[in-house]
Formats: sequence, C-alpha cells, structure tokens
Amino acid sequence: VTHFTMGGVAFNARAQVLARKGDALAPIDGLWAAGEITGGIHGDNRLGGSSLLECAVFGRIAGAEAAKSLVGV
Repeated sequence: VTHFTMGGVAFNARAQVLARKGDALAPIDGLWAAGEITGGIHGDNRLGGSSLLECAVFGRIAGAEAAKSLVGV
C-alpha cells in the first residue's frame, strides 16, 4: 500500500456496506468492504501503519462474513 484514502463507503463492525434508508443506515445484503474503499475508522488523519492493519482486520472480517452467508447456498 503506497497511499491510503481517508474516506469511503460507510460500513459496520461486520464489514457490511451500509446504505441510507430514511434517516438511518442499514446493511446492504451480500455486500462487504475492506481496505481503501472503507472510511470512517481514523477520521481526518491516521498513523502510517494503521492503514495496513485496518486492511488486514476488515479483510478477514469481510471474508468470514461472506463465507457465513454462503453456507447452505
């Protein structure tokens, strides 16, 4: 990772991408995010190494959640 964006899609702790439904945000079924597409963890700035950890953590979470959704399909 040579550069990391500081904004992106809204997502929850389960790496589910969120969409606005009325005044609230709700998960979009079957859509997860990890890495530079995500935003909101660090605010306006972050430490250099933090972005790599965020990619690893939410990549693992997104993969596990996607696998759970496929069980029984």
